[in-house]
Amino acid sequence: PRAPPPPRPPAAGCDDGLAPPCLFSFLAGPGGTTARPSAIASEIVPFMVENTGWQPESDMSTGFARRAGLVGSGEGASMTLLFRNATRPVRRLDVVTLRSTSPVWRDGAVRFALVTGGDFSHGGEAAERSAREARETTFEVSAALVADGAPGGGDVHISYHFGVDVEEAPPGTDVLLRVILSRG
Repeated sequence: PRAPPPPRPPAAGCDDGLAPPCLFSFLAGPGGTTARPSAIASEIVPFMVENTGWQPESDMSTGFARRAGLVGSGEGASMTLLFRNATRPVRRLDVVTLRSTSPVWRDGAVRFALVTGGDFSHGGEAAERSAREARETTFEVSAALVADGAPGGGDVHISYHFGVDVEEAPPGTDVLLRVILSRG
């Protein structure tokens, strides 16, 4: 028999007294909950209902501190995650993205759309009711970083946290998250 996996550490800022506190969370990178692309994929695939152009990747050029994350293949890359029958209230969306002075990132941006309070799992009457009851929160995060260059003239890369409070979605409803590479 296999031993159960160790408990996952809670995401920062997510604990509201519920156990586990978040509906969904992962932190990519050597110190996070998902250090490799395969671990990122195993976290998101169970919830993925659409993916056109997003892949988990790891930048091996940074050595041991490699940066793992989701990378869009080009403008318009889109991914939708569906969390059916939420087991806890959803009040907030927090994301951590990479921002950089690198020309590759300079013109990039990702748009997040969180749709809460609906029933996206069933058709007919449930879909009609969802259209009236669901709430959408949309925001865009730029990948550009305005900063002085690194010592020696290199690029600067930082992890950027963005959080937004949303109208509470009660337990039992569905939550839909769309991630779209809007520029870059």
